[in-house]
Amino acid sequence: MRFSAPSCTGLARSSMLTELIVKQFALMEQMHLQLGSGMTVFSGETGAGKSILVDALGAAFGARASSEWVRFGAERAEVTAVLEGVGEGVQSLLAGQDMDGGDQLILRRVINADGRSRAYINGVPVPLKALQQIGNACLDLHGQHEHQALMHSDFQRQIVDARIAGALLQSVQAAYQQWKQEQKKLDQILTAHEETVRNEAWLREEHGRLQALEIEPGIEPRLQSLVETGRHFAQIQEAAATGIAALEDGDTNVRSLLAQVEKSLDQVVGYRQDLDESLELLKQMDALLGELVPDLRSVLDEAVDPQELAQAEERLMDLHDAMRRHQVDEAGLIALIEDMGKKVQGLDTAAWDADEQQRNLEEVRRQYQAGAKQLSRARQESAQALVGDMRPYLDQLALQGMQVEIEVRAFAEDDMHWSEHGWDEVQFMAASNPGEPFRPLASIASGGEMSRLVLALKGCGALQTAPDIAVFDEVDAGIGGETAWHVGGLLAAMGKDRQVLVVSHLPQVAACADHQARISKHQQDERTLTFIESVEADNRRDEIARMLGGANVKSREHAAQMLQRGQMAHASS
Repeated sequence: MRFSAPSCTGLARSSMLTELIVKQFALMEQMHLQLGSGMTVFSGETGAGKSILVDALGAAFGARASSEWVRFGAERAEVTAVLEGVGEGVQSLLAGQDMDGGDQLILRRVINADGRSRAYINGVPVPLKALQQIGNACLDLHGQHEHQALMHSDFQRQIVDARIAGALLQSVQAAYQQWKQEQKKLDQILTAHEETVRNEAWLREEHGRLQALEIEPGIEPRLQSLVETGRHFAQIQEAAATGIAALEDGDTNVRSLLAQVEKSLDQVVGYRQDLDESLELLKQMDALLGELVPDLRSVLDEAVDPQELAQAEERLMDLHDAMRRHQVDEAGLIALIEDMGKKVQGLDTAAWDADEQQRNLEEVRRQYQAGAKQLSRARQESAQALVGDMRPYLDQLALQGMQVEIEVRAFAEDDMHWSEHGWDEVQFMAASNPGEPFRPLASIASGGEMSRLVLALKGCGALQTAPDIAVFDEVDAGIGGETAWHVGGLLAAMGKDRQVLVVSHLPQVAACADHQARISKHQQDERTLTFIESVEADNRRDEIARMLGGANVKSREHAAQMLQRGQMAHASS
């Protein structure tokens, strides 16, 4: 079944549900809804299957799957939701899934008969969590987003804080973060000092031992060379003496033999020109050997100082021992000495450092306390004003007897309660009737009352950050008459900024909507099917007449009057 609603120009927010395609879902065999902006109401007789529509929306946006969603006899159910005008928040979520965003987003959920399901975004398989994240960002399903959140103190605080200057909230947040940073610095100083003090004797002794080694870059290879030279000095001198004797001593030394060869070649070089090169090489060899002899003679002139050798051996041994002890090389030892030096120095300055850091900590603590105190006063004023602003809406929504107050408790003396949001605990309290004790909102309000509380908060502008698509199912429970008109008017006003989908049995609410669809249940081929069809013009008048209790001439006239009133109220909202 196809329901087509013309688009309205009033929607100022970004995301909008334009299509919902349902296959083999519970009592729905196949359905294709095309939705417009503003407020759409879904009406129908009790038991027609209005809750199925809500479940299908939940499935598309990641609700927990149920095997009961699959139509009896089918292998699987499918729900596809098409969104237009996707905002930046959803675009960021898509980027987190490595998916390209766009102005259109297609969410698809396939539920097998055994209850298992698969999720897709723009045809790409994704974890179910991805659908849930998009649902949290775009869809306020069945009022759950605010109904459940409104039970929690953090969300209640956010409602109160929405009326407080952002600069004050930010300054308290910054002061708290600075206080925690300064506290962390002090803890680090004290921890490091305690650890250093425990090892003070060893640290000072070991630092002195390492400093005595007079370690500098390249010290190890230099000491190693000195030790090796001293240990093999006799062998070195013997090799030098042998070399000198071979080069210059006696009649048949190397240089004299080279001179003889040079003389012989010199006598015949004129007869063969290519011998010039050989003769030149001989002369170069003799020159090089001549430079070698003085170096060897200087070796013979040297002597070894046993005391210096012993000192070098001892320094090298101490150096290697330090390397083994600390399991580092020469460069590591140099870095270790520098680090130990800082720790030794820190032993003398730690108390001063801790005192200075303690003063810094106290200063930022005072800054935080001043900001938190100012924020607490602002919250008291904001809470009082919000309660006053809500009162007219609560009265209009048949909650005249419900008393609401917002408790702001300051924990100024207990820094365990301090946070970047200040030191207050904010809690919405309610009493069902005058004279009864106030209790936390969650223990007082019913589902229908919570829905109307949310409407009251939205009516006075307290919920400005709600998702773009709102779905209400219990908002009109237990009300009628003028209260129902107020509910319809508030929902229609909300539809100017958001897309609002309402399941309702109240003709007053239906009359205020931009669009209306009827949910019905029929027998076909001995099976029960749920259908959804758009109702427009006279059909809409007839549907509202049915909601009034009949389809006679009088009820039709009344329905026409209600539609006229609803649209007039809608236009003025």
